[in-house]
Amino acid sequence: MATDADANIETEAFPIDLLLIGLLGLWHLATVQGYIGQSPARVVLGLVAVLIAPGYALTALLFPRGSAESDGSFDNWGGRISTGERCVLAVGTSVCIVPLLGLGVVLIAPGETTGPYQLSIGVTTVVLTIAAAIRRLRVPADESFSPLRWMTTVRSKASRPPVRSVPMLRTLLVLGLLLSGTGIGYAAISTDRGEQFTEFALVTESDNGEPIASEYPSEMALGSSRTVQVTIGNHEGQELNYTVVVIAQRIKNGSVLATAQIGRFRSRVAAGETLNRSHEMSPTLVGEDIRVSYLLYRNEAPVGSNPRPENAYRRTHIWVSVTST
Repeated sequence: MATDADANIETEAFPIDLLLIGLLGLWHLATVQGYIGQSPARVVLGLVAVLIAPGYALTALLFPRGSAESDGSFDNWGGRISTGERCVLAVGTSVCIVPLLGLGVVLIAPGETTGPYQLSIGVTTVVLTIAAAIRRLRVPADESFSPLRWMTTVRSKASRPPVRSVPMLRTLLVLGLLLSGTGIGYAAISTDRGEQFTEFALVTESDNGEPIASEYPSEMALGSSRTVQVTIGNHEGQELNYTVVVIAQRIKNGSVLATAQIGRFRSRVAAGETLNRSHEMSPTLVGEDIRVSYLLYRNEAPVGSNPRPENAYRRTHIWVSVTST
């Protein structure tokens, strides 16, 4: 029969710290995907999500039990660390994990931006948090680490005997930092990747057939078309698929009144190569201030009416006046 003491132990053993870390990891994933806008709190939470959360989740996975007395040796360690050591390890292991994740992203997808890197941090935090929660729940409730129980103990005792496990803690931190430093050094000296970018431009042909970045069409009749040349230069370090979406927007006083998609095509460009492709531009909106935007995306572009200058990887535009006759 369960007693009040047993119920209190079960309540204190609830992994509220892992719940908060898991929610922080999910928040980080939502931020990377653009579901959360800019705010002052985003900066603070972002620092915690990168510098503390992944390391805390890993520490919780490795040490599911609460603190206990130790003389600092592995023989008398028992897989327990104090709350202070847990916090220090959270920061220390985060410093190790985050650069190693960056190294992995660079080696696997060298042409990608920081998006996959930030995504990997969020995914790692969530996965480690789930694994840590499962392992902690398998430990007897009276032995598992509990921040609620720790807070109760701190309130009941003004002082605690020092835990003599500092040598072990220093050993773990030094080994982790050495491993992280080795990974960073390898990424820095193993290959000279240089600046990685994609060149994107619109050009026309001069009277002698030379491509020039001027003399764009400024006036067109509805239903007519003009030929422009789209230039895509791949300097990303790997072969990539690109999607170009062409949209026309009627602009008045800086506001978008109407949008129409007037073209879309895909091209595959090898690393170090430049693609020149002709496109027949034919706006379907009438007005004096029609902005024709060419939006470049790596891989697939958003479906439907979602392609916009704000979410394009690269973009360029020209202004034309379109008449109905």
